[in-house]
Amino acid sequence: MSDSPKNNFNEKIKVEIAEKKMKVFLTISEPDTEEISLITAEVIDEIIDKAGVKFGLKPNIIQEIIDGKRWVEKIEIAEGVYPTPGEDADLEFYFQSDKSLRPQVSEDGHVDYKEVHVVDSVEKGALLLRKIAATQGTPGMDVSGKEIPAKYGKDINIIAGQGAYIDQDDKLLIRASIEGIVFYSHRTNNIEVHQLYVVQNSVDYSTGNIHVKSSIEIKGDIKPGFSVTTPYNIQVNGVIEYATVSCEGSLKVKGGINGDGEQKLKVGGDIHTCYLDNYHVKCGGSVIASTEIRNAYIDCDDEIIVTKNTGIILGGKITATNKITSPIIGNAFNIPTEIEVGVNLIFKERFLIKAAEIISLQKQMEELKKKISLAAEIENNNVKIARLKILKDQWLQCTAQIEKVRKDSEELEESYYNVVNPTVTVIKTVYPGVLIKIKHATFEVKDEISHTVFKLEGDNIIHTTLK
Repeated sequence: MSDSPKNNFNEKIKVEIAEKKMKVFLTISEPDTEEISLITAEVIDEIIDKAGVKFGLKPNIIQEIIDGKRWVEKIEIAEGVYPTPGEDADLEFYFQSDKSLRPQVSEDGHVDYKEVHVVDSVEKGALLLRKIAATQGTPGMDVSGKEIPAKYGKDINIIAGQGAYIDQDDKLLIRASIEGIVFYSHRTNNIEVHQLYVVQNSVDYSTGNIHVKSSIEIKGDIKPGFSVTTPYNIQVNGVIEYATVSCEGSLKVKGGINGDGEQKLKVGGDIHTCYLDNYHVKCGGSVIASTEIRNAYIDCDDEIIVTKNTGIILGGKITATNKITSPIIGNAFNIPTEIEVGVNLIFKERFLIKAAEIISLQKQMEELKKKISLAAEIENNNVKIARLKILKDQWLQCTAQIEKVRKDSEELEESYYNVVNPTVTVIKTVYPGVLIKIKHATFEVKDEISHTVFKLEGDNIIHTTLK
């Protein structure tokens, strides 16, 4: 005796709980004519209940399925409530932090540049910053009725270093324990107050090299052949000439920076200078020059800006993660100038190493290919077989190695090029001889182009007129 329609009907109703119990889908197979009358909200509710669904049901949707005879379709009939994470911790500064020192570039290319100071003085007991604590989020619930705990927002671990302390009455406040200069690292969230080391004249034979653990103000120049090193900020009221400078804070040079291509600057924060010529530069912030950047090799983790309306970038290779802005790039004599944006420099060294490894392994495989070809010509069959086996084993090892390195390189490449909307802005003119690179794409300037922005569209670099 065959089963009745009622006995078979439940098999035609499929309840699927998906997405980690956050959604429920209902699918009703095409019913026979005599089964249609059995399809009621009560029957479906009973099946849903047996499936363990207790929360988030959408009764109106279930009735619509029945009334509209929406057979075969897979339709969402219940949804849980996702937890909402808490607000991340934030910081309220009571001094001018380094990140606020950059000039702003408007859509029409105008640079709003104001005189700034790299260091900020504070009195003893002054409030330096307030931490706004992370908050607990709102819990959610899955379709089985189980509560899903919410996460706290991300915390910020502030380090009160020398010359700073946590207020005992309010643990979210940090104050200065001495009168001095504020140093704050956005990378490590370390805040300190320390005395300013002042060089009354120039760094030269009268002072020797300067290596101190405080911010430095040099009232004169840094003379050729000397070096200045500090984990904090440096301000030079004169010029830097053929000297080595290293600081983890910001560098401000009221004059300019001039070398012969052998000297190096390593700066953790921003660089502010009048001009920068013939230097190798690594900068963890932005590079802001008033008049020119010539024959320099710069790796900059944020942006590079030349601010004066006659300013120029000429010669060398200039790389910035986010943006490069200058009134003029190149000149009428077609001096080779390479401009690159859209790369995360933190991955650059590893990315280049992987690329070199691939080239080296490809050369090894070419050599093995030649050796295998020569081995195949050996007349002694036993020697040939033994030799070919060794070479083929080496070939397989090399093939496996190159595949691994390629996979590693592809993963690095994704991080290396993970930059949102990198651009090169030319306020006046860019000349032939300039090579523009944005991420993986290259654009060779062959004709003079004025008032333009270079950006990436798909796999190609395009340029549009400044608004």
